[in-house]
Amino acid sequence: MSLDAAIATTRFGLGAAPGEVETAQGDPAAWLTAQLRPGGVPPFPADGLRGSKALIIDLQGYFESRRGAEPRFREDLARTFQRNLRRTRVTEITARTQYGATTPASFHERLVRFWANHFTVSGRSVQTALVAGAYEREAIRPKISGRFADLAEAAIFHPAMLAYLDNWQSVGPASPVGRRSGRGLNENLAREVLELHTVTPAAGYSQADVTEFAKALTGWTVGNPRIAEDRRGETVFAGMIHEPGTRTVLGRGYRQPDGEQARAILRDLCARPETARNVAMKLSRHILADTPPAALVDRLARVFQDTNGALNALYEALVTSPEAWSPEARKVKTPDELLTSTARMLDVRAVFAGDPRGVFESFAQSPFLAPSPEGWPDTTDAWMGPDALQKRIEWAGQVARRSGAQIDARDWLVMALGARASNETLTAIARAESGAQALTLALMSPDFQRR
Repeated sequence: MSLDAAIATTRFGLGAAPGEVETAQGDPAAWLTAQLRPGGVPPFPADGLRGSKALIIDLQGYFESRRGAEPRFREDLARTFQRNLRRTRVTEITARTQYGATTPASFHERLVRFWANHFTVSGRSVQTALVAGAYEREAIRPKISGRFADLAEAAIFHPAMLAYLDNWQSVGPASPVGRRSGRGLNENLAREVLELHTVTPAAGYSQADVTEFAKALTGWTVGNPRIAEDRRGETVFAGMIHEPGTRTVLGRGYRQPDGEQARAILRDLCARPETARNVAMKLSRHILADTPPAALVDRLARVFQDTNGALNALYEALVTSPEAWSPEARKVKTPDELLTSTARMLDVRAVFAGDPRGVFESFAQSPFLAPSPEGWPDTTDAWMGPDALQKRIEWAGQVARRSGAQIDARDWLVMALGARASNETLTAIARAESGAQALTLALMSPDFQRR
């Protein structure tokens, strides 16, 4: 088996499934790029999963029911809401976990998770607790093979993002509602779009640019009983809370009417060279190394600009870059990557003992619960401290006790890693005293823990 086939499945993909290294053997780069084309990815199984509109309506109903209710009734409502929340999270995590473990297009799935992290919506707040999973399915999955500007627009104007970063409560001070109520501007969404999603501080934007963009974003909210009641749970533009006037962001004036003003600013931010470099750096760091080669970052940034942010062109440039096929495994798997890659070679029940949510929580990387708008960290230091390493050892032992007696760990590791399974590791496994110990060594080996 070629080393490139192993790299394709373990570095670009989320880990090889049985027989997948052999499948990628003929032309590993073509095996990857085929996943980016129409029809190259099986549909995500959304049966039993509710959309963001229905979930937001549930949330609004919960808040409406609590108003003026007796304390005992409010407690009953809170218990019902928590049951609904737990059920929603379990079904979302289970579906995502099962899909990641079984999809034949794991490079595509890696990209979905990369972009969902870039445009993070975390369910840690009550307003997004129900909808973070639906957001990934609705805003991220359908857009990762198009243009960056389209992906950014789908993410930033999704009701979950408007709620997560409080834009649904932002009111232009000079708008009709603002003048009457005294409610004001919220700059969270504007600041994070500039700082994290697009240009970064490298563009030299000022606080005035943040404020101006925030004013342009006013009016973009979520339909509720007071605004656009007939479109509850959907993204709507409400002119009565939009700050009127021309906006100036990074030296350019914007006179577009109503909601088109914010869209125009976002499109220009997406086209800037600082955005190209931000995306190129993050994607290179995610795939290859915490400190990726400068030449690779430069090349990807040029492709991004030359193609107007065509994401498939960006991925293909990455796949055809010689640096990306370096034999050295320089990325440590995050908990999500470790669990997913193991599930692809075993089965979900063996890896999670029937409780994906609990296992992810034990590793402190629960899907849809990133700690901040920056998303989950993507560097080795964040995931390999002493406590985190001990968690990995304990988990590996549990998986091995469930499955080790039925598995030849040497054969299993070769099937999982192909030519990346080192002779040193295979020799150590051969000396193990039991099947469980052998599988534990395989799971905890640097060969398997890195990609």
